[in-house]
Amino acid sequence: MKEVQKAAFSFEQFKVPQFSYNENNNNGNNLKIGLEPRGTYNSKTGEFILSLNFISHNEDNLGNFIFQLNSIAVFKFESNIEYTEIPNYFYKNAIAIMFPYLRAFISTLTLQANTKLLKLGLMNLTGLEIPLKENISII
Repeated sequence: MKEVQKAAFSFEQFKVPQFSYNENNNNGNNLKIGLEPRGTYNSKTGEFILSLNFISHNEDNLGNFIFQLNSIAVFKFESNIEYTEIPNYFYKNAIAIMFPYLRAFISTLTLQANTKLLKLGLMNLTGLEIPLKENISII
């Protein structure tokens, strides 16, 4: 029997420090969304902070946002490894781990506000791996 290996990183926390919701800008069903990932890695503590900005607007009204949200997830590596030693699968998996929390926050907020429910479906987020790798600062 094979021994189970411990994961290279763990998910520590998720928070939404800033968001803006404007129901009045939601005029139709053609909703466009954007996701902008960024990361900060501290090699002394092994902590990786993933920031994921979410923006939504109507397709025909690009200047007026419906939802703007900045979310943060904190991941911790088992040992304090150098940035170059972070496994490639981490970037894709970190976004996939964080996204359900972001989706739940948006759905719950619009439901509790008794407005038009903004419910995000499942999404293929593998395309965010490269932008995340390009937007990482190392401490």
